[in-house]
Amino acid sequence: MFKRLVVCSMTILISTALILAQGGASHLMGTVTAVKPDTVTIKMQDGKSETVMLEKSTKFMRNDKPARAADLKVGDSVVINASMDTKMKMYKAQEVMLGAAAKENKGKTPGKK
Repeated sequence: MFKRLVVCSMTILISTALILAQGGASHLMGTVTAVKPDTVTIKMQDGKSETVMLEKSTKFMRNDKPARAADLKVGDSVVINASMDTKMKMYKAQEVMLGAAAKENKGKTPGKK
């Protein structure tokens, strides 16, 4: 009985830690439609556009390697980990993961999942 209680408690603690590790971040996925020095606009998979604030602390990655904000181009596929700024009513990007570059996307059709 005690062993089951310990296992159940550990499972709950680990699950809670994993949930809290996300820090309330949202995952936005789509294609870049506009880039400005402090924002990026993406067309999300549901067809809606979302403008996300870029900050000095925002990390950029491409193929698991560090990238720069300057690498972000219209047409790029991105996944953005962001949190909602309730005062500004906009997302703030914590991390931007760049997918296929705009040049690589031209002339290719998306593969089936």
